[in-house]
Amino acid sequence: MPKSIKHVSWRDGRPRFQPGPELRAAGFKGTDMRWPDGDPIGWKPVALKPGAKNTGRWFSRGEAVDWSDAFCKDIDKAKTPAAAPIATGPRTAKPKFYTVGQLFEDWFRTGLKFQLPQDEAERQRQIAARIIYAPKTIRDYRQKARVLEEHDPSLYASPVDALSQPVMLGVYEGLVGARGLSTARGAIATLSIALSWGKRRGKTTFRENQGVNPAQDLAMSTPPPRIRFGTRTEIETLVRVGDHMGLPVVGDMTLLGLWSGQRQGDRLKLEDRGLHKGRRLFRQAKTGAIVSVLEAPELERRLTASLERRRAAKAEALLKADPEERAAIERRFKRVILNEHFDKRYGKCLWQPFQGQHYSHLFARVRDIAVAGIRAENGTDWLIKPCPSLADFQEPDLRDTAVTWLALAGCTIPEICAITGHSLNSATRVLKHYLAIHPEMADAAIRKMVAWYDAGGETEFGI
Repeated sequence: MPKSIKHVSWRDGRPRFQPGPELRAAGFKGTDMRWPDGDPIGWKPVALKPGAKNTGRWFSRGEAVDWSDAFCKDIDKAKTPAAAPIATGPRTAKPKFYTVGQLFEDWFRTGLKFQLPQDEAERQRQIAARIIYAPKTIRDYRQKARVLEEHDPSLYASPVDALSQPVMLGVYEGLVGARGLSTARGAIATLSIALSWGKRRGKTTFRENQGVNPAQDLAMSTPPPRIRFGTRTEIETLVRVGDHMGLPVVGDMTLLGLWSGQRQGDRLKLEDRGLHKGRRLFRQAKTGAIVSVLEAPELERRLTASLERRRAAKAEALLKADPEERAAIERRFKRVILNEHFDKRYGKCLWQPFQGQHYSHLFARVRDIAVAGIRAENGTDWLIKPCPSLADFQEPDLRDTAVTWLALAGCTIPEICAITGHSLNSATRVLKHYLAIHPEMADAAIRKMVAWYDAGGETEFGI
């Protein structure tokens, strides 16, 4: 159950504005906390008005918190009577300080990298060129700012010029104790970026820290690397459970991640442009890199079955569409992954792209059931045996699983990069953390050394 948020109730994990008797008497109506259909660019959760009947994706917990805070401030403002003007005495200008909170507000509102173009193609081009931040990055920066505000409200209200490195070190150490190392590093790093942006625009001089960004050079600790790749049993169990639950898209995404090594976001946006000499082309949304992958039989079977499931729905949509709408429908059904949820409101599956964190929640649901296993109808035998080791498995681990399996199969680092799109340096880091602990790699290394030795390997160069 989500932590309580003022004026917000939760039904089946979904937030709803629930006015109390006083607010209902004032004319406020209960409201499902949802986005307008289509996630319009520039629309923010705080724009939701009580009584609105949006039909888009549901608010996340963070968005519900943002809305609740803004709503409470509006209510308090309406209740506060205007102060009577003071007519006597000379007017003294009240000193103004540029606070950390104002810095974040200005950064989010006016920063060039937060200005997302309306056109999708242009937006993707600017993201690839690093002109603007990706929407996921923007959400992460906002969330980290909320972490700072919730952890230390006095810091959020402090003048930026009053910050010093000792102060920031204290905030960092407090965050480590309260929220963990990863969150602490992320929050301080976000503040550091915002501070650098503010100084370049003349909003601060770092007066108390001799002109140096106080959030830099704090010698923050680095979290230990996450060492996790899936076993064959774990992957097969995930696919079987997803199919049993009527969620074949989870099996599709799992095998697509395993046999292509692509990120979750790229897989969700991947368009199928057909096979070319037995190979599929993948375009990474994050880097724009094109990766050509020989299609594995396992993946080919899954994608063929997916095309069959949607064939009738695509034909029906094209038949009912106006000529100018058909190009958009064709483009939508070229997506390798579409949401196959049966919508009771319309009595059918709408075959739409996944929005927000919907797929991540779907994967977690399948994983949790895979951990517990599925009983047969007699309640005694196992239809699908429990797989407890999946409890800590996360969807992004599929990408690391692909790298690991490719290396175990004897692939070189350049070969792995050609499939997954990793850089040589990042692939080397992954292999360093993941393969060093795998006994098969040690065994293979010893076998190679034995073969070299038995062949009369020499350690000295003849001169």
